[in-house]
Amino acid sequence: MARFLDHKQVRDAVQTVVAGDDVRCAVAFWGDGALNALFGSKKRASKARIICDLSMGGTNPEELVLLGAPDNPELKHLRGLHAKLYLSSAGMVITSANASNRGIGFVEPAALIECGTFHRSDTTAFRKGTEWFDTIWGKAEVVDPEAIATARAAWAKRPRHGAPKGTPSFAAPDTLLRRIAADPEGYRGIGVVFSTGEAGREDVEQAAEQAMAVEGKRRKPKLKKEEISRLPTWPKGNLFIGWSDADANAWPGLFLCAHRGARGAYSYWCYSRFFEVKLDRDEWSIFAERSPELRSRIRLTGSPRQSASAEGELLEKIFTHLDAVAGPDEIGHRMCESAMHLGQLLADVDAGRSTDANPVE
Repeated sequence: MARFLDHKQVRDAVQTVVAGDDVRCAVAFWGDGALNALFGSKKRASKARIICDLSMGGTNPEELVLLGAPDNPELKHLRGLHAKLYLSSAGMVITSANASNRGIGFVEPAALIECGTFHRSDTTAFRKGTEWFDTIWGKAEVVDPEAIATARAAWAKRPRHGAPKGTPSFAAPDTLLRRIAADPEGYRGIGVVFSTGEAGREDVEQAAEQAMAVEGKRRKPKLKKEEISRLPTWPKGNLFIGWSDADANAWPGLFLCAHRGARGAYSYWCYSRFFEVKLDRDEWSIFAERSPELRSRIRLTGSPRQSASAEGELLEKIFTHLDAVAGPDEIGHRMCESAMHLGQLLADVDAGRSTDANPVE
């Protein structure tokens, strides 16, 4: 028997389904944040069979890369696909909502009003849904390098809807953080990391040792020998420790670090991601390098402390919020992988919400 889903229920139902086993998604469009919001990690996403459309410009090609393209044989595309079907051992959702922030609502309530139906795995509708999926799966093609190029061309020509109505807006984006949050397109590919304290020399040694061990086991190491040799002497201020699987998997290539020092002083640093290594079950260390390119792109001037001083009041509010939502024995920190995620954090800070503001973790 089917259960109707209104616009407030679609997101939870979809997330329940994709948390099941044997996940299959025939969903036309995939947007920023889909990997983390639906799967939590690239490893889990690689176990799902996904079909999307690349011809209409509605799928973000960079999200496909995060989902494993062009090296994920379980990620396919089918020209003209406009369905939105989410299927697993937990049931089936048929809905109008794409796997996007506007449709499902990954980092804030969805901008579009959607609905759908849920079907248990023991129903006739579910059986017919699996048969239909298997049929179009056989017709779909793997998202290979050529398909990614096609997707990028279509994405570049897509209609510009502007910021979704659900996106936090600011009357006067008079600080760097608010300018970034107010312009997701202009700051695409740039994340913001809020960090506290500093790694110690022993943290660098431990991360370097683990990184060298991991690289030594790879048939095709990611790092060159001269790059590996740099790790033991890595500047401790450029190592980010204690981050989760979800954070590491979504860590941006370029990011602004808003840092709170041991004495409470704030500073801004521009980085590019260099390498990441897993130390424990859910603990990663991120090696980063200073990025003059990013500093120029966001027009950051002055010393690190001077550049942050103009928005010291806002940073104080943000870190107070992060401390409030941190777990026991934790200090406030947050990785915002995009301007959209930063916008949600600022919306929570402005509203005085003290619940966890990062729903994609």
